[in-house]
Amino acid sequence: MPITRQWMATVTLSLGLLTLGRPAIAEGPAIYYAWRSADVNQTECLDQASQALTAHQLATTQTHATSVAGQGEDATAVFVCLQGVDATMVMVIVASPSQDRAMALREALKQAF
Repeated sequence: MPITRQWMATVTLSLGLLTLGRPAIAEGPAIYYAWRSADVNQTECLDQASQALTAHQLATTQTHATSVAGQGEDATAVFVCLQGVDATMVMVIVASPSQDRAMALREALKQAF
């Protein structure tokens, strides 16, 4: 069966139409978290978390009885402090458009805490 110009035009048009309906594929934000227990009370935990955020140029955007959050140009981080009987559980959550930035900031905040 010989390929005609009409058949080629139809195939080309069909392929073009298939790509019109596809949304642009964008990488979502990178989100990393870590948690551990700490021998501090809830107030001390929140104070240390605030200091860690400030040390890494994250402006405090939200404080709560159990959490503190900070935001910078390219990242957001949240510390959650849940006091238990023997220790306080500390969770840090970091989000950034850059996977490398999110992971590096998480590690830096862990060290700063």
